[in-house]
Amino acid sequence: MPALILRPVMLSPARIGEISPCDFFDSNGSLLLRRGALISENLQKQLGDRRLFCDAAQAAALTPEDPLRRLADAGEALSMLDTNAVADGGLDVETCLSLPESIHAAWRLDPDACIGFARMANPGPPSVCQAILASLFVAELGSAHAFTRHELVDLIGAALTMNVGSMALHNEMAAYSGPLPTALRRALAEHPLQAAEILRRIGISASWAQAVEQHHENLNGSGYPGGLARSGICLEARMLRLVDIFAARLRVRRGRGPQYWSITRARDLSGLTEHIFGADLDSLDLSLARLLMGRLGLFPPGSIVRLSNGEMAIVSRRSYDIVRDTTLTPREVLSFLDAKGRPRDEPRVRRIGPNDCRILSYAHDDQPRLPAYDWPTIWGYRNPALMGA
Repeated sequence: MPALILRPVMLSPARIGEISPCDFFDSNGSLLLRRGALISENLQKQLGDRRLFCDAAQAAALTPEDPLRRLADAGEALSMLDTNAVADGGLDVETCLSLPESIHAAWRLDPDACIGFARMANPGPPSVCQAILASLFVAELGSAHAFTRHELVDLIGAALTMNVGSMALHNEMAAYSGPLPTALRRALAEHPLQAAEILRRIGISASWAQAVEQHHENLNGSGYPGGLARSGICLEARMLRLVDIFAARLRVRRGRGPQYWSITRARDLSGLTEHIFGADLDSLDLSLARLLMGRLGLFPPGSIVRLSNGEMAIVSRRSYDIVRDTTLTPREVLSFLDAKGRPRDEPRVRRIGPNDCRILSYAHDDQPRLPAYDWPTIWGYRNPALMGA
């Protein structure tokens, strides 16, 4: 059946006492308020900070903001920011400060769409793609740590600019499938200090610059440029180190597709964390790794899966256990390729359960070979000028 694509919307307090213009749902697709019912003050209190969702066809009238457009614009701006930094030796302060604000606004409005779309689309060269994905993951970590809005925006800014001035180097690295040449390794070892110095010259906050300077340090002292260990590495830098590694593994590189976990290993949080990070866990903050995996769940937004009916599908949103505050195996996915590998004009809902479809495996090894698809439709956003297929 055709998918009922839900999008999050902001319900203004000014609408209290009005008649609901549409059906409203929670994040799991459960109906909260029928069209034509009274929007009561009691409903607002019951919802608290929970997001409301409605049919994407009606969402734009209630919340016209498009977070995926924000990601596209941020990708273009970040590429230009780095190009100008290399050419002029400095950064545009206004752009540097507005970029994390824009990413934060997009993530707050629709975190699932942002994470899933950033995984599937290409907002620029590899270095930009990785920086944007890392900024979204670090937003999840900072939020879990109850960072203030200002602290969270600075943390997102650090993720976006941790490679500023050397993004061309990181694009070149993405083209290598073997050991890096000596010159590249030397430049790589110097880039955290260079990026931090560029940021300090324009007056970026001390915590932002410090996180960038330390984002390649390891808890066991094996990192660079300072060989710092444990308490010598600030929390923000430990977060950046973790999301940088994770984002890199989810992106396509020359000679390999995205690295992901097998369906047999995605049974519990501990096993999942150990499988995805492997030997790197010896140098990472284990508590942060578990926290991130717990936030994203076993099937994060943008997960490509093979179904028992032969179709290829994508997980568009996390399913939540509100009581336990945990993410669950999805109750439904959206099929975008039929059993013969042909793209669907519109995604179709496939229920997951004993009497419906089963998820046979993750399919991220197929990602580099997927046909072009209008990915914004998966999350209910339609704009052909966005990042690409």
